[in-house]
Amino acid sequence: DVQLVEHGKITLLGKEISKIYDKNIDFGMMILIGINEATDKEIDELKHLNFISNGIEGFSIRTIPRRFWCRISNSALKKGFSFEFLGKAIISLYKQKFNDLVESVEVIFINSYQDSIEQFIVHSSDILSKSKEKWKKKIEAWRKRIDCDYDWGCEICPYREECYNVKQVLISREEI
Repeated sequence: DVQLVEHGKITLLGKEISKIYDKNIDFGMMILIGINEATDKEIDELKHLNFISNGIEGFSIRTIPRRFWCRISNSALKKGFSFEFLGKAIISLYKQKFNDLVESVEVIFINSYQDSIEQFIVHSSDILSKSKEKWKKKIEAWRKRIDCDYDWGCEICPYREECYNVKQVLISREEI
């Protein structure tokens, strides 16, 4: 629900970067995005973080599923780089790139409070499993539709080419 995401809100559970004297900072980041209507392709685009890495000076990201590694340059740290700044930059970048799609963006950072981190992991795992379940259902629905209900023959069907392509994809998947 779009109304559950408070646009522009940045929450930090733990210390700000300037108060941490360790060279390596372990932290979790949750980006909550409120959208009205979106296609699966648009939702997938929202998940990619490379535009964030390319859009914030002195900050870079490398991602693998459920993990990301980031680096903050020394010059950015000297200029006062903070979780607050990072959150504002992320919100701004999402609004710039997905202005027509995104209604609100909220960012949560967690770098301490072990129980909060554990809850964060549980929630993110739950979200991921729900997303996987949704895709499984879509694939099952596609498989069921492979048998055509139309009364006319394939030769005059307006969906002939698409139908053939779908069948080829399903055959390829079966072979994998």
